[in-house]
Amino acid sequence: MNNPKDMNSRLIIYPTDFSDCANNAKGYAIAMAKALQCEIRIVHTIEVGALVATEQNPEIDTSFINLFCEQADHKLTKLKKEIETFDLKCEYDILHGQTSFLKKYMEQLEPLMIVMGTLGKHDFENKLFGSFAAQTIRNPKSIVLAIPQKAKFNNLSEIVFATNFHIKDKTCLEFIKKIRKYYDTNLRVIHVSDNFPDLKKEKEKFSQLKEEITKIISSQNISFELLYGDDVEDKLLELLESSKPDMLALITRKRNFIERIFDKSLSKKMINHTNVPVLVF
Repeated sequence: MNNPKDMNSRLIIYPTDFSDCANNAKGYAIAMAKALQCEIRIVHTIEVGALVATEQNPEIDTSFINLFCEQADHKLTKLKKEIETFDLKCEYDILHGQTSFLKKYMEQLEPLMIVMGTLGKHDFENKLFGSFAAQTIRNPKSIVLAIPQKAKFNNLSEIVFATNFHIKDKTCLEFIKKIRKYYDTNLRVIHVSDNFPDLKKEKEKFSQLKEEITKIISSQNISFELLYGDDVEDKLLELLESSKPDMLALITRKRNFIERIFDKSLSKKMINHTNVPVLVF
């Protein structure tokens, strides 16, 4: 996840393809920008490779691409003005080229967070994460807030932080603390244990983590829960379905972990918990 220099960034990237899903993510981008005192950079990509594939002529039709850019510029200008009504600074970029350019673009900006919808009309690279999301989720410096298609921002009354006793837990909770302070959010720190042969050790770890967290964060509006299950992902899904928090936060080194959560939720048609945004460190 981000190093200390990156955590001081004051930039949120909000990618959009102008779909309903991307429009839903806009509300969360605004919410995060207000809580974290950040400016927003809207990013729209025009996939030149996709355009070439549709042309009989192998050469790119410049006028055709210019038309796409003009249309995008008009929409982005309107979107920029809308975001600025929330007393936020906002700029936008139009990128055209192959998807591989996105990685370099993100590395140059070093944003604090990327807020994106997880389904849109440009999801040709990956059925859950679109091309932009696939690039950013692979960047170990990125904090990504992934917004499911059905999510609508109302408030942040409760955040669930799922810990697996990672060395960065306290750093991530310090980050979440800023969001909680702005929205007066309840925090539930949970650990799902599937290590039944060593439950005593798991309880000791969780107790130690609780003690460490309460030293750096006020214990007000924080609860700690140790859960048990044969399958960690299934248990998380069960929690999301039953309690319906406003956000799930977790640290993962396995980028397809989040994909598997949403894949399972869709296959089981658990509509309610697919509405929960996921903050990925």
